[in-house]
Amino acid sequence: MDTTNLRQVEGGTVIKQADRSSVLSFILQDAKGREKKLDGQSAQVSLYTNHGKFWETSTTVKGAEVSFSLPGNLAVDDYLLDISVAGYVFPSDRDLIIRVTQGFKNLPDKETAERAKQTLEEITADVQKQADENLNKTITIITKKKDEFTSYVDTKAVEVSSTGDKYLKDIEASKSQSISDIKQVGKAESDKIKASSKEAISLIGSKKDQALKEIDSKAKNIADTVNADVTNLLKDKVDKEPGKTLTDNNFSNEYKNKLDNLDTDIDKKLEPKVDKTEVDDEVQKLKDLIFDNEVKYQDDMVYILDPYIEDEQVKFKPKEIGKLVANDFLRVQVDSDKYKFRIKSTSKGVILFYSMTDEDLRYAIHVYPQIKDYEIDFGKKVTGEMIFTSVTMPEDKVSVIREDGL
Repeated sequence: MDTTNLRQVEGGTVIKQADRSSVLSFILQDAKGREKKLDGQSAQVSLYTNHGKFWETSTTVKGAEVSFSLPGNLAVDDYLLDISVAGYVFPSDRDLIIRVTQGFKNLPDKETAERAKQTLEEITADVQKQADENLNKTITIITKKKDEFTSYVDTKAVEVSSTGDKYLKDIEASKSQSISDIKQVGKAESDKIKASSKEAISLIGSKKDQALKEIDSKAKNIADTVNADVTNLLKDKVDKEPGKTLTDNNFSNEYKNKLDNLDTDIDKKLEPKVDKTEVDDEVQKLKDLIFDNEVKYQDDMVYILDPYIEDEQVKFKPKEIGKLVANDFLRVQVDSDKYKFRIKSTSKGVILFYSMTDEDLRYAIHVYPQIKDYEIDFGKKVTGEMIFTSVTMPEDKVSVIREDGL
């Protein structure tokens, strides 16, 4: 029967939980203990428990040697080592056991460690899906508001134009009517004068002089009356100016001002529709603001210089935006069924978020060198202290930003 074996040349078979630096090296052997040269081949390294495969990684065979390191967050247990290369399985009897023992810090138990194996791609996909949905809702609201405003402006412009035309027509009609009334009054009074004159001329004889005087007096009174009526009527007429229509503003100054400033108001209020790419850029700019060149650190506090004006001068004061986690503990108070936060890391790794009093509240969060928003749904109301720690990233700085408005 053809069998395969492994011979360890570096490291040991008892490993501390948090050890991710030690290198384990094994020589691939055939049934007779001779080295199995599979240089350059891809090797799949797997660890198994009684429940099946628990962890795996890939590496490249150098000659007959396979080397790898553990992830540093395995649960305390005994694991069977299995190395698969080019169709061979080493060892064939699967009797090489690696024992993981407890380190100086408490890491997740088996159940929590299993949950922590959720891939970054799954987390990113969920966050991206939610972001896209929120973005689409925002664009829909912006488009609807813009259309409503455009419709409102168009309606008001039509109303103002219609009202202005009506007032102009009313003024023109009033002017025409006034001129017609003046002509009618003048003709009527002229007819009266003619009639009175004929009556006076018919008075012959001794009363001729008296009649002529009465005629003169009556004619003068009538003429004065006509002149007064004409003067009063002419007060209401509107003169036409060269190059203009009627210049009298008979509708309210409020409407006239709106009409005069209509184009300016439209230019100020109407903005071009924002497309998805521009919104994405603005969202990313907002995210990057908290980690630009103005970000400063003091002890475990992350802060920026917030400008304000005092005595007509621009001054600055520190404004805290987060806390640093450097292989240490960041304690936060929780009082809700969900917890939202933002993480910025300088390299990839795992952040642990857990309660010291509730075994069910333990989470492992995969982080990469970028800004990411997270939300943890506890599934119940949680009140009390929880802890962030970056035990898998001892040389890196990680910023955790708590923001209720995320």
